[in-house]
Amino acid sequence: MTRKRASLTIQTLFVLIVLGGSYSFAMFQGGMGSWTIFYFIVPFSLYALSIVLYPLKRMTVSRVIQHPLLGIGDTTTVTIRVNRTNRFPLLYLAVREPQCAGGASVTKQGTSKLFIIGFQKQVFLQYELKGQQRGEHHFSPVQLEIADFLGWIRKRETIVAEGESSLLIFPETKAVQYVPIGSYHDKGTTRSPFSLIKETTVATGVRDYQPGDRMSWIHWKSFARTQNLMTKEFENKRGEHVTLLLDAKSSETFEEQIRFAASILKEAAARKADLTFLTNDADYAAIGTIAGEGQLRKALTQLARLQPMEEGRAKQPNYAVALQGAGAIVIISGNPDALFLRAVLSASRAQPVFCFVVRNGTEPIPNDVEQNVRAAKSLGVTVQVLSDNQFERSFQEVAKA
Repeated sequence: MTRKRASLTIQTLFVLIVLGGSYSFAMFQGGMGSWTIFYFIVPFSLYALSIVLYPLKRMTVSRVIQHPLLGIGDTTTVTIRVNRTNRFPLLYLAVREPQCAGGASVTKQGTSKLFIIGFQKQVFLQYELKGQQRGEHHFSPVQLEIADFLGWIRKRETIVAEGESSLLIFPETKAVQYVPIGSYHDKGTTRSPFSLIKETTVATGVRDYQPGDRMSWIHWKSFARTQNLMTKEFENKRGEHVTLLLDAKSSETFEEQIRFAASILKEAAARKADLTFLTNDADYAAIGTIAGEGQLRKALTQLARLQPMEEGRAKQPNYAVALQGAGAIVIISGNPDALFLRAVLSASRAQPVFCFVVRNGTEPIPNDVEQNVRAAKSLGVTVQVLSDNQFERSFQEVAKA
């Protein structure tokens, strides 16, 4: 027998004892006063017993979150609706919504309310949440309570709410001056606001002339032969495609790494840059060019749910497939070990590899991190150690290197 059922059983026995005791007193004592007490107790006792039999489990609860995807510092409204199937008169209905694992704080109203419900069939509880910590935060079942007039019977039930059951809070972002890193041929599919370099030393073919083509691009031999203007086709040299690889291994600066990655993705999407995002956690798929709100939201959702991989259970992707067609590879790590870097370098197909090692600016760099940084440099990786207050100019500093 559960504690809740045992408590309800004891309360029911108490009501029956009170009712039986008052009846016995009236029978043996007699007189108008004794029977008056009994008749006074009867309606309250019967109502209390009806509360015991009331089908509280049949109430339906639904939850509606105005913005189930939330940024840190943003607010959303949560509405709890409780419906019942009958109009049996209830003195009150207490509705309590447990807070969602500390990921958000209540800013308006409260998560519990006492309703003088009477004959109503529907009540609403509404409150406001403010995002505090990134992650996917789940709501617990809603707690309901009813009671009789004298408080003899208190019946409680927890009901899983229909509708949204979790709140996803995106990571915090900072300003980052994103610039493309590296240079290579025939990579990338998205035109970005940065200038494209036209390699005009090697012509790969000809096409019909189009208004705006330079005179120096006209293929005069074709014109002399066909009397039709033709323009030379050149190989595009683009140094704009970047593959952003987040090292999801457990580290002291894991949250700072998440924040840095989210900041880069947000800025790259705003600039319509050609950037691919993936992590070294095989449970998360690579996300293609972050060229719109849909792809950005998908990437931020992945970052919000991402948890650090513990040593021994790390399941890394097939880098030969994940980095196929990758341009410059930018790694964000808290402690880049040589085994991880060698796997990336072997699949990079001679593309440049850069590594941002995120550290806490107020603490000295541990010896193992320093050793890994030296090992990374010896492998030919361009490494920059930075703290969160250096995020803004990080790409510019590496591009100059």
